[in-house]
Amino acid sequence: MSICYHHQISRVSSATLLVSLIFLIYFPGTLLSAVVTLDSMKIYRTHEWLNVEPTIYFSCKGENKTVLPDVKQVNASYTFKGEESWQPLTEFTSVKCKRCGFYERDNFKSDDVFDEWEFCPSDFADSAGKYQRIIHQEFDATFLCPQCVPLSAGECCWYFIVQNL
Repeated sequence: MSICYHHQISRVSSATLLVSLIFLIYFPGTLLSAVVTLDSMKIYRTHEWLNVEPTIYFSCKGENKTVLPDVKQVNASYTFKGEESWQPLTEFTSVKCKRCGFYERDNFKSDDVFDEWEFCPSDFADSAGKYQRIIHQEFDATFLCPQCVPLSAGECCWYFIVQNL
């Protein structure tokens, strides 16, 4: 009885492995969920005329604004752990890019734009899952997304095989 039961489990595991390998080969860029956090940031100027503390935020089109409560001083470097109450910044659920940016809240007119860009999972080509965006005389920002790092098909398959042994 136990040999038959073991054989059935083995057959189910093999079928699962085969379906997963086919999926990975034919859809290698598919992401299920990839969380993006802010690793570090430095702003070089504010857009306010009055000498008030700026309110800096990150936002992607169609998503909520994420206020960065610690980023207040010009030319100060801020580093983050990724576990702050306002993290993560966004999440990729596919390989599709998002229109995102850093902004400064303005009390008298529309919010000021530090930069807007097409933010893509493929930007995280660094093996550590980091992406650095530098806009001269505006800001430097480093984002972290380990799940965005593309693995070669062989690495994906090997990882999956080891996990299912």
